[in-house]
Amino acid sequence: MAVAEVWTLDQGRAQLKFNEWNKEKNNVVILDTETTGLYDSEICEVSVIDLDGNVIFDSLVKPKNPIPREVKAIHGISDEMVADKPSWPETWESLYPLIKDKIVLIYNSEFDVRLMAESFYPYYPENAEEIKQVEGLKTACVMKTYAALVGSGKWLKLTQAAGRQIAHRSLDNCKATLEVIRKSYNPDFTETTFQRLENWHELESISKRIRYLSYRIKELSEEQVGLVKRQKELQVRLFGFEFEDEKEVAASYHDVDNDQRFDISDDDLPF
Repeated sequence: MAVAEVWTLDQGRAQLKFNEWNKEKNNVVILDTETTGLYDSEICEVSVIDLDGNVIFDSLVKPKNPIPREVKAIHGISDEMVADKPSWPETWESLYPLIKDKIVLIYNSEFDVRLMAESFYPYYPENAEEIKQVEGLKTACVMKTYAALVGSGKWLKLTQAAGRQIAHRSLDNCKATLEVIRKSYNPDFTETTFQRLENWHELESISKRIRYLSYRIKELSEEQVGLVKRQKELQVRLFGFEFEDEKEVAASYHDVDNDQRFDISDDDLPF
């Protein structure tokens, strides 16, 4: 990256993160779910692929409660399709060993991780070991990282990030997420590049601070000139003359009316 191609530090960190994921692909998987809703809902499909696009896990899941009609209209998964499928606890028993030691990349990790935990609620108490396993996963949010990389002020939908329509099924979502991860790889952006970026931003920050301080020094200098002028005016009003320096103020004053000079202490001064 040339110095002229200035990124924000958040963009630089996001680029390093995408590079790390692509380079350590043997330690990384991509996960996605389909659910029965946004809140108080359950998972009805889950898929996992590796960074070569190989399918590691792909299964429909039978939720405890029926799939709402409006949700079925989005992903097309019906109660009939999941009738003979494993429950979420049964699915987790097969899924967890495949992902527990991996970095799990999820497009919207906050949502999917929450739903993986909440899907246990119809079966187990909230302190169940399976829920602790979900909370202990090493997950990362591709959506937030990609938004930082492209300098977006808002999170982008997967269709926007991938640049194509998706089927609203967990496996296709995994594949679209993989496309985002692959296209965001830039091996030319290294740790050294990021250090240069940090130095550039520090230089800019210092330069701005110097400009601000120069402006304040000018302001303070002008203020000082005005205060000194007023000080002399007040000295003449009070004592009939201007003091040459601050030490004289505490030494004596000249009574102009009686043409007499008196020694005074600090305690006797009117200020």
